[in-house]
Amino acid sequence: MAYFHYKLIGKDGVARGGLVHLPFDSPLSAIAFLEQKGAAVIFAQPLHPMVGAVYGVLERFFETRVETTEMAEALNNVAIMLKSGISVVAAIQDAMADSENPTMSKLGHDLVGRIQSGSSLSESARNWSRFFPDTALFLMRIGEETGTLDRTIKDASRHMIKVDRIFRETKSALTYPAIMMGAILLAMAFWLYFVVPMMLPLITGTGHELPGLTKAIIATADFLTNHVQLILVTMVVLVVLFIQLLKRVKRFRRLVHAFLLFMPIISKVVHASNLAFITEYFSLLLKAGVDVIKSIDILERSLSNDIYKEKMLEVRTGLINGLGLRRSFADAGIFPAFVVRMIGIGEVSGALSEQLEFAAEEYGRRLDDTVKALTKSIEPIALAIGGGLFIVMLVGMFMPLYSIVGGK
Repeated sequence: MAYFHYKLIGKDGVARGGLVHLPFDSPLSAIAFLEQKGAAVIFAQPLHPMVGAVYGVLERFFETRVETTEMAEALNNVAIMLKSGISVVAAIQDAMADSENPTMSKLGHDLVGRIQSGSSLSESARNWSRFFPDTALFLMRIGEETGTLDRTIKDASRHMIKVDRIFRETKSALTYPAIMMGAILLAMAFWLYFVVPMMLPLITGTGHELPGLTKAIIATADFLTNHVQLILVTMVVLVVLFIQLLKRVKRFRRLVHAFLLFMPIISKVVHASNLAFITEYFSLLLKAGVDVIKSIDILERSLSNDIYKEKMLEVRTGLINGLGLRRSFADAGIFPAFVVRMIGIGEVSGALSEQLEFAAEEYGRRLDDTVKALTKSIEPIALAIGGGLFIVMLVGMFMPLYSIVGGK
């Protein structure tokens, strides 16, 4: 795999050049690939690996975003064309390589080149794992092994859409309170930084003793005015530090995830989203023919919440030790009785994937209802907090003026 600097003359007679990332290192292979569409290649030279690596980082930084729904739609189109008898290469060429999104088009051309060079679709797609979740890659491989690639790709497309909805609703529910509180804090900062200093000469020029609340507000305004740069830098550093700790320090990440699971209201969103994801993913893997223990292993690696990852590992350990599926989920202690019961019924009846699919739909509805309820409950709370702070600010600043008017 290397970046090639090339120059060619197209079928229209126009000379073109540029850089292209190809799944081979040989210039002869690069020339053969570029000439597939009838172009006459003048030269194709590989870049130095270090230069190629730097270019790759810059290219990825400035690349156009590919939304999950856009990728899911492309996969669905590929599945439809495969079912109608069109080859994998032609399907990818039409659904991805000819896309108006330059990143999707680049991805499609890369997949076509790799497949034509002898790689399978799942192997080729693994090089673009930032766009293809583990579910899609695993289902592609199963489809290739069983000859049902059209069905497994369609299943992957549906799964990506469902999981994207779960993530979007969860993200919306978790960020909405932060946005509301941020707006309140910004409003208070505006008053303290701009309004209070303007009123300060009028209040302090009377010579009267100021109430304690007024002194506190003035002191806060002075601190904000004199240290605004320090405060902003500190806030940015704390946010960056929090994000890095969340990404790199497992103990810190686990602590945050555990905290979210015990927060009022927020915990309902986190539980509902994880349960919807687990039951949806588990059902899909079982339908694809993956055995139970392997499915649990894939689930454990796919979850983003560390607490649920640990619990899925406990379930897998229980299964390996000979416990039944229902008993393993019950002993984990985090799964509600409804999920355990549905798993138990499915285990006994042999319809586990159907029971899990039913549970996934139920928790999808619960997540949607919880997000709506959270949105409605946050608004009056935010208004109460913001209104209360605003009233305190007004009372503190106008109390000395009332005292002067009253002759006190």
